Amino acid sequence: MAERDTETDARSEEAWVVATNPDFPIRARNVNWFLERGGAIKEVRLTESEAGEWSVWLRLAGRSGEHRLAMFKSDEPRTYRDVARAIAMCRDDFGYFGPITLSTDRQPQGIPDFKGPTAS
Repeated sequence: MAERDTETDARSEEAWVVATNPDFPIRARNVNWFLERGGAIKEVRLTESEAGEWSVWLRLAGRSGEHRLAMFKSDEPRTYRDVARAIAMCRDDFGYFGPITLSTDRQPQGIPDFKGPTAS
């Protein structure tokens, strides 16, 4: 019986992959597993792509870097077309009620990319 518990614990530990790359994708089930074991979400950032889709980035207590929320059984980003749905997911699925930062890669039509001040 002890051997069976060890196998279960080993599989549970494998669900959370400690990444050398802090931008490693993470799935919702892994976040829930982390939270159930006393972990906490420190920060949430939502980024809007040029196509208008929102990705969720999480900073977790005790873990370095940000983790992009991925789709089920995939490393592709889990995206939302509506920012309100992304926020609702963070609150409803993860119980996160802290600050959420919004950023965008979109640029207004007809305006060139801002390069910053030029050196004279």
